[in-house]
Amino acid sequence: MRTLADSYAFWMLLFIVCVAAYLLPTLIAVIRGTQALALVILVNLIGAPTGIGWLAALILAFGPRRLPPAPPVYLGGYAGVGQNVSGPYRDRR
Repeated sequence: MRTLADSYAFWMLLFIVCVAAYLLPTLIAVIRGTQALALVILVNLIGAPTGIGWLAALILAFGPRRLPPAPPVYLGGYAGVGQNVSGPYRDRR
């Protein structure tokens, strides 16, 4: 056991695991594309040492996702382009 405690690789691995656990809510929010990413990061960095802040950041990380932008709606154009528009704009030329 003493050999493991003297191992440089063991302490580096333990440090990396601890940092990953500390930043887990932020990593989840980045991967999921959470809408309140800045809030998750702020709560995680400031409140995580208390444990309650880490849990709050984890809950926020599973919050609503950012919606992708809606595609533009094309309702008509020049020289016959877009003439097959259906709906209430069909008869307005």
